[in-house]
Amino acid sequence: MSIRYDLPLIGATLFLLSWGTVMIYSTGGVFADLQYNDGQYFLYRHLIHVLAGLAAMGLALAVNYKKWKQLSIWMMLGILVLLILVLIPEIGHEVKGGRRWLRYGSLSVQPAELLKVVLIIYVASYLERKQELLASFFRGLTPNFIVTGIYLFLVLLQPDFGNVILIATTVLLMLYVGGGRPVHIAGSLIGMGIIAGLLIASHSYRVQRMLAFLNPWDDPQNSGFQIIQSFIALGTGGWFGRGLGESFQKRLFLPDAHTDFIFAIIGEELGFLWISVLIIIFSVFIWRGYWIAWNAQDAFGKHLSFGATTLIGLQIVLNLFVVVGLLPTKGLPLPFISYGGTSLVVSMFLTGLLLNISASLRPVEASPDKT
Repeated sequence: MSIRYDLPLIGATLFLLSWGTVMIYSTGGVFADLQYNDGQYFLYRHLIHVLAGLAAMGLALAVNYKKWKQLSIWMMLGILVLLILVLIPEIGHEVKGGRRWLRYGSLSVQPAELLKVVLIIYVASYLERKQELLASFFRGLTPNFIVTGIYLFLVLLQPDFGNVILIATTVLLMLYVGGGRPVHIAGSLIGMGIIAGLLIASHSYRVQRMLAFLNPWDDPQNSGFQIIQSFIALGTGGWFGRGLGESFQKRLFLPDAHTDFIFAIIGEELGFLWISVLIIIFSVFIWRGYWIAWNAQDAFGKHLSFGATTLIGLQIVLNLFVVVGLLPTKGLPLPFISYGGTSLVVSMFLTGLLLNISASLRPVEASPDKT
């Protein structure tokens, strides 16, 4: 009996991975040359991240996905330790006011990114074990809210507001699909919105981001600068773009051009037609992920594949909405495309889980030799 993995999902992943490598080389060269005196600095590091991501995907393929639920509690304890360590000034590495990284030499890890994998596995396991209780708010949903809330509070302290919104929304959707009553999920969503509003109001820089989102032209040289530069990049790309490597905005006009706003540079260099192709490939990835979730043979596989697909899909949507000005800036990279080691490794691991689950759907009997 031979195993067949989901070929459209593999094709979409490899296409996005290759495209991301090309765009990081094109987008990050100017900044890398100025900052590190090496125009290929980001490319070399990204290739290392790609190898690490392929290794993570290989691990997810090699280990039967059902074994991860047996390790979910230990993984939750391990990530709890990492989230606490990153908050300690002598241990956590601070960049642009956020203490989100643990570093050892040239190796850096972002615990909030690892939390995405661990929490999805934990919630999928929880939904399988507590299926009969999910209709009850206090007995079914509240215990999960408490656990998730503790971890997200630690992420918020870094602070990493974007990942808090992303993870909380993914968990709520998993609970809804897993059997939570719509009225309970809707009430929780409203409560999450109120908390988010209070958190935005409690910090001036978040208020500035919100004001810049509503009208960036009120402060074009400060809070509105980044999104205006993104508009310029997208607007000047036209249908066919300026040409690969020919972006003006990446020449230190658009901050985070090789990370959170790489989509704007893609639009400037390759134009609307290639942006459309990119969105189609992302859509294929999401479609296959949900197809796997729909056809999974067990409850854990269904919830795990739904959570993995939703997390990656939401991050894609949030990033694109930020770049085109439909949402305030959140600091979320574009999966498979943006520069960012831990984010890429996590996306590849989640893809490996999807492929692992897909392999259990349709084993193909090897045809006997004819003699």
